[in-house]
Amino acid sequence: MERHHEARSRRGPRVGALASALILIAGAGACEQRAGPGPAGSQPLGQAAQQDREPGADPDDIDIGARSTERGAAERNETASQADAQPEDRDSTLGPEPGEDASTQNRIAAAESIGAVSASAVLEPVGGSQARGDASFVETEQGLEIVVTMSGLEPGEHGIHVHENGDCSGPAAEAAGGHFNPMGSPHGAPTDDPSERHAGDLGNISADASGEAELRLVDEILTIQGEHGVAGRAIIVHSDEDDLVSQPSGESGDPVACGVIEVSARG
Repeated sequence: MERHHEARSRRGPRVGALASALILIAGAGACEQRAGPGPAGSQPLGQAAQQDREPGADPDDIDIGARSTERGAAERNETASQADAQPEDRDSTLGPEPGEDASTQNRIAAAESIGAVSASAVLEPVGGSQARGDASFVETEQGLEIVVTMSGLEPGEHGIHVHENGDCSGPAAEAAGGHFNPMGSPHGAPTDDPSERHAGDLGNISADASGEAELRLVDEILTIQGEHGVAGRAIIVHSDEDDLVSQPSGESGDPVACGVIEVSARG
């Protein structure tokens, strides 16, 4: 009888522990049933986390691909922002700036192709006149392109010449000397043969009723520098018309505007 009672006493705790385990399992099942099924194809949180993480992987390494993609997108956005913030460099192949004369670009390109030089002069009044203006000289493949613009002239024709000295001093710009004439030729027209004209003979510039005038020509004799160079000399507009034949200066009258020709750029 005592041994039977002792055996029952030993079975008592084991039966109690087993019963407790069964109760816990039943409770867990009831919780899952109450929670109901998740979205189609979903897995319990613990299982999903376990599948997303490689065995032995560090938690900080989870979803590295996603973070790498985010960093790449951020870097691209920053690069684009910097590009927008910087002013675009103008591509020289796009042509001249808006408003820039295409013919000017062509002249500059031609001058650069032959290592040319350009020059300019500012013509100031002489002897109490009101005449003034600007002159430019650009070497091209065809010759020296000369452009002179004037204002304050008396209407009509006015002789215009390159003189030998780059000095406009004196009441009548006497320091400029005579016409530039390196070949020792007689006075003539700019269209004459070089042996029949001064290198500095540019003909006439015609002023309208308001006293404004413009002369454009390409001279095959003159250059910027050298034996026939105009740099360091003077350009003079006279009071009267040059008749292109009278010696030594075409009866063109007194100077009314004079400017010293200076080199302004080298190609």
